[in-house]
Amino acid sequence: MRSFICPLSFRALDTFSRPFACCFYSEISMPSSTEVKTTGGVAYDVILSEPKTETVLKRPVSPPKKSEKSLTDIASKLAAAEERRKSMESQLLQRLAEERALAQEKASRVMKDNNNFQEVTKKQLDEKMQVFEENRNARFQALQKRLKERRYMAEKYATTKGPSAKKMQKMAIEH
Repeated sequence: MRSFICPLSFRALDTFSRPFACCFYSEISMPSSTEVKTTGGVAYDVILSEPKTETVLKRPVSPPKKSEKSLTDIASKLAAAEERRKSMESQLLQRLAEERALAQEKASRVMKDNNNFQEVTKKQLDEKMQVFEENRNARFQALQKRLKERRYMAEKYATTKGPSAKKMQKMAIEH
């Protein structure tokens, strides 16, 4: 009588509905009881059935051997293979040409966008430089106008106040 031990009352069934041990304990012969109790509170279920035998599947019959090929069959197959190779090569070349055309188109668009950006940036920079020049000239003219007014006021004061005013005029001109 063969039996399997499965710990902690855990049973499992395989695909053929045959009971098997869920652990790797060695097989033992046991009396026909279905549960064995041990000290320490652990119980084991013992399965007493014999394993079911599976029917051996017959091997499939190998296909019949083909007859030998003639030279014309071999030549036609080689010609077909050569045509397939040439068509695959032409498809590859066509795809590469399309990719190259797309890459050139993309490169031309990038160059066009870059040139447009350069033109716009140059125009903006020229406008800024022109505004800067105008502002600089306006500040310079305003400064010259104030300096001219100070000289005029200094000369007027010098003519009305005397020699001490001339010293003041020289100091104003120096600063």
